[in-house]
Amino acid sequence: MKVNQTKTNMKPYHLLFFLAFVFFSACDKPYPPQGTFNAKLVASFCAFNIVQIVDADGKEHCTDWKDSSGKQYKNVFTVNNHCDFATAGLKVGDNFRAVIVEQPTIASCAVCYGYMETPPLKWNIKVVE
Repeated sequence: MKVNQTKTNMKPYHLLFFLAFVFFSACDKPYPPQGTFNAKLVASFCAFNIVQIVDADGKEHCTDWKDSSGKQYKNVFTVNNHCDFATAGLKVGDNFRAVIVEQPTIASCAVCYGYMETPPLKWNIKVVE
């Protein structure tokens, strides 16, 4: 049985270009802060919550976002684990300390059928204070 082998025509500069692209595109992506961080609940409706990081280094961990009505939000993300977050009993305008968690504790909960536009960046968080 004959195996059809093809040679790859990748030149060394192609690999260098590819690695540079990966490196620079990764630098622009927000990453979660290590440990706890100071935050504020800036908008909430049903299972949709927008949180703003208020620590000095918040810009490195969040995104600036504008909703369809033109309202600007700075250093925000969407709470992905809304069931866990709801147990903290926070109201819009409340400040709190939180930490990023891998998995939600509560798998499901009752929520209303409302909708609110939220930033595309989502994290699971746990309120610690």
